[in-house]
Amino acid sequence: MRRSVMLFMVLLAAVSGFAQQGAAEAAKQPKSGAQKKPGTAKALPADAPTREEVLKLFDLLQIQKTMQFAIQAAKQQSREMAEEMIQEKAPDATPEQKQQIRQMVNEEMAQALGPAAMQEMMEATVPVYQRHLSRADLKAMVDFYSSPVGKKILREQPAMVQESMQAASGIQERIARNVFMKIDERMEKMMHPEKEPIK
Repeated sequence: MRRSVMLFMVLLAAVSGFAQQGAAEAAKQPKSGAQKKPGTAKALPADAPTREEVLKLFDLLQIQKTMQFAIQAAKQQSREMAEEMIQEKAPDATPEQKQQIRQMVNEEMAQALGPAAMQEMMEATVPVYQRHLSRADLKAMVDFYSSPVGKKILREQPAMVQESMQAASGIQERIARNVFMKIDERMEKMMHPEKEPIK
């Protein structure tokens, strides 16, 4: 169950992270003009793009479409999590109860990754772009993604994201499994230092 929760959190982080990928490199460089007002969020630079301009870029980058591919992968992972949950928490459940658990997981995932949550993440991302990108930066990005190479990247990006997630899923599971195995071992030693390790 702990591994399932960790994977779920990783998936949520990954889904929200796709909203950032178009300007990831630009976001690494802080703008000197951005200053923080006391008790408020960081002030926007004078040359910051407007909210509408950022949303236009998001539309051009097809971020929502890319996020949908990530959501589909997350939903598939949730189905696997449901099976784990059944084995761990309800191994003697009836077929009807198992189906109810699967349904509960589907409902919770649909709620967690529904349109409202996606819109909220998109809106929360707008000020990040405004702080790190100037209007000129945004125009350059629009120009690039309107070019043949930019259009190809946008066209191929959903498939690349989906295939990348599939390629990484087994690695994530292995890492999570190893982490929790080591944590279990260390906790066992901490809680029962008198026990000899099993050889």
